[in-house]
This record gives sequence, C-alpha cells and structure tokens, in this order.
Amino acid sequence: MPLRLAAAVLASVSTLLALGATGGSSGVSATPTLAFVSGLTGSLALTESGLVQRPLLMTRGVSEFAWSPDGRKIAFTGVGGVIRVVNADGSGLHALSARTILDDLDWSPDSRRLVYTGLVGRTGVGIYVVSASGGTPRRLAPSVPASVLPTWSVDDVIAFGSARTDRAHVYSVHSDGTGLRILAHHATDAFPSWSPDGRSLLFQREDCSHTPCGTALTVVRRDGSGRRRVALVPRYGTGPLQATWSPDGRRIAFARLRDKDFGRDVFVVDADGHNVRNLTGNVAEGERPAWSPDGRLIAFQSSGSIYLMNADGSDKRRFVQDAGRPAWRPR
Repeated sequence: MPLRLAAAVLASVSTLLALGATGGSSGVSATPTLAFVSGLTGSLALTESGLVQRPLLMTRGVSEFAWSPDGRKIAFTGVGGVIRVVNADGSGLHALSARTILDDLDWSPDSRRLVYTGLVGRTGVGIYVVSASGGTPRRLAPSVPASVLPTWSVDDVIAFGSARTDRAHVYSVHSDGTGLRILAHHATDAFPSWSPDGRSLLFQREDCSHTPCGTALTVVRRDGSGRRRVALVPRYGTGPLQATWSPDGRRIAFARLRDKDFGRDVFVVDADGHNVRNLTGNVAEGERPAWSPDGRLIAFQSSGSIYLMNADGSDKRRFVQDAGRPAWRPR
C-alpha cells in the first residue's frame, strides 16, 4: 500500500475512533454507566452494555450505595452499617468512622461529605455529616429527637424525618446546623426526597380522606408552603414507595404494591399530579426504579434481575441477570 494511502487510511480510522468515543457529529451521547449489586457476590459492579461488567473488588456485602454527584466515587454500607467509599475505577477503597443504622446515606452537592442516620448514645438516633475522606462525624439538629432518613439538596439544605409521633415530622436544616425549619406537620410524614433543582420536597403521608386509607405522595415548596398531593396509593402493604424524581423534575417514578399477589409495579406520575401510569403493567414485578441521566430510560429490579425500559414503559428488556439496586452514574 502506498505510504500516502496508508496515512490517509490511518487518519480516517483515528477520526472514526474519536467520533465513536465522543458520540460523533450526530450528538448521540455515550451509553451511561449503570452501577448495581451482584446477586452472586453481593459486590458492586458497573456496566454500559449489560454484558460486559466491571466488578469493583473488595466491595462485598453491599446493603445500599450512592453515587457522588460528580460521578467519581461511590459510598456504600455493608456489614454492621460501616460506611465505605470507593473510586469509580475500584481504587481508593476506605472505611469511614461513621456507621449508619438504617443503611441510608446521601452526598453533599460538592461530593465531599456524606449525611446518614446513626446512633445517639445507646438507644437514640440522629443525623450526622462526615467527610468522605474520613474524620469525626458531626451531629446535625440535636434539638430534634429521633431525626432520620436525611436527603441533601443541590443548594446545601438537608431534609429529614422524625421518628417521634408527637412532633412535626419533616424538617430541613442547613448543612452547618443552622436554619432549622418545619416543612410538614403530619405525624406520618416520611421518606423525604428533594427535586433536582432543590425547590420542592417530595415525601409520603398517610391519607385517610378516602376509603380505604392509602399513602399519598406529597410535594411542598422548600419553605413548606404549597402542599399538594401528587398521587394516592392504596395501602396494600407498608414501607417506602421508592419514589424518585426524573432528572428534569417533571415526573416521579414509584413502586406500588399490587392488591392481588403483593408484588410491585413501577408507576410514573407527572409532578403536578396528572397522568398516573403503570409502566410495568403487571407483567413482572417492578421495584427500585432509577432514571437514566437524560431521563429517557428507567432501570428497575424484577425477579432477581435488572430490566430497562423507555420512560413511557415501552421496550422492556432484561439488562443484567442476578443483580439488583440499579443506580445510574451522574453526568
């Protein structure tokens, strides 16, 4: 092959490889990364295709985990509630002095700190903040007894619930412990979750305004005003509805118990309360819905595997066998 022709071929191949790596001129982004817990080993693993998987070594026994907002690290809980942090490439694994009693944890918007529920003394509970690199945890809102299940907003405000039934049940506080505010007063309010822009808070509330009683997905503004019910879910069981906001904040996915066999289906509802839709359609169990970063896909757990579907419920397919707890890497 003449040298000029060979050089041209090599240049073309290099261009194609570069386009493939970046999505090319079509603007199609690279396949997002999905993290999950292997059902075989109990360790974390990553995948883009579902077939090629990258296990993160030394992460066995994972209970729950969460990506840092910058997509560089994963924090997870394991045996005894010990919180560990690992880089997305599997390096830098280290344990924190923090221990969570509810397997809950959330990252600060700057990806430097974690908030979780821990013990206060021998029998009490409270929320703590700890550096992701280590150090001594700091308790927040000590004036609120039995504070639990914190969630961190993009503008550095932490919402949490209280396990006490004689106090208002959902609060918010700045990460430095100032600005404590009551957001919801009902004794059954629980499982708060900030919208992507931090302007609204989603939580669950027991609702007996209809028969039979149910669980209401409820939204309030960040100052506690403008409360509205988004969806009323018949109470065929107890526990969290695993509600999660779409990346654009316009929709909410949640897992609802079925009345016949007590399996679950994944539903989606507009954030204004319209268009409640069953996406899994009683075909298979569906729980732990997770939106892809662009909002086009929803991953969910079903019968010991992870499935993908379009955000409208179409094109359901099994993605990873023997796996659970899907979570997409942030952009």
